[in-house]
Parts: sequence; C-alpha cells; structure tokens
Amino acid sequence: MRTPTPSVTGPATVLLVLLAAGCGASAAPPAAPGRTAAAVAGNLCPESALQVSLDDNAAGVATGSSYVPLDFRNISASACTLPGSLAVSFASGLTGPAIGAPAVRQQQSSARPLSLGPGLVAHAWLQIQDVASYPQASCKPATARGLRIGFGTGSADTFVARTIATCASAPSGSQILAVYPVQAGQARPGTAP
Repeated sequence: MRTPTPSVTGPATVLLVLLAAGCGASAAPPAAPGRTAAAVAGNLCPESALQVSLDDNAAGVATGSSYVPLDFRNISASACTLPGSLAVSFASGLTGPAIGAPAVRQQQSSARPLSLGPGLVAHAWLQIQDVASYPQASCKPATARGLRIGFGTGSADTFVARTIATCASAPSGSQILAVYPVQAGQARPGTAP
C-alpha cells in the first residue's frame, strides 16, 4: 500500500509563493562550461530599459566625502542583466569629454552581473569627495552637470543630471569619485560601504 505524500497547502503555500516572487533581482549565475561571459553579457540591460537616478533619501556623509546610491529601475517588460561593475565619470553632458578622472572602481572582487526583473531596482554606491578640502591650484575646481554611466560591452552610456563640484585635475594620490559594485534592491540609509 502506498503512503500518501504530505503536501503544503493554505497560508504556508501563499507565503512560499510570495517569498519566491520577491526574489526577482539576483546575482547572475557564474559562467558555466558552455556559458561564456559573452553569453551572460548578451542580455545586458539596454539604456532604454533602465530609469537611472540618484537616491538622495539614502545618501549619507562621512568625513570629507558623501555617499549617494545610484539607482537602476528596470522599466521594461523583460528581465535583463546589469554588469556588476560600472564606468562612472563627471561630465557636462552625455557627449563630450569627462571632467577629471573617472571613478575608481572599489571592491572589484565582489562585482557580479545581476539579473534585474521588470519593475525591480538595483543600486551602486558612489563616494564623492568634498573638493573644498583640496588646494585650488592642484584641484582646478570645476562644475560637472551630471554623471555619465557606462555599462560596457558597447551599450550606450546614460547621463544623470546633477550639478556637482569636482576637480578638473585630481590632486596626486586622491580619488574624487569612486563607484562600488551593483547590488540588488534599493539602498537603505546607513548601508553605505
């Protein structure tokens, strides 16, 4: 005689379904045999699929610098992949030269591609140094009109408008702008690196 298999029904089933549904943004699986980095990159989020903004509500300050998360919301109807590491620079617009040195990429050993489902958000922390603490002669103060974000692999750059004081020439040994790896979800206050 066969023993019936127990099943989960009722509220427990609903809870499991809701928990599974809430996990739409996740790190992309590591490249497996036959799945090259190019294949993972083949589904990179196009610029048109993303709404990119700075989240002032989660921003914080530390001695001599501020931390602001850069949010990426998937506004398309399909999941796509964000690279774990971004190229970010101060700029006067989407085109034209960057202002000062590009962002230093921090914690690169933990950067992983991230699958971003429709409507979901991911973020990357930016650290912006207070340029008032640098001598004007070596800093050459400048005003950026925003941030240019590059996703790599030939995809179009994105521009986020924001007036930011920076250095046209970073003083020796300084990093005016730094970017941390992309993480799932919206940043919370007090969680800057």
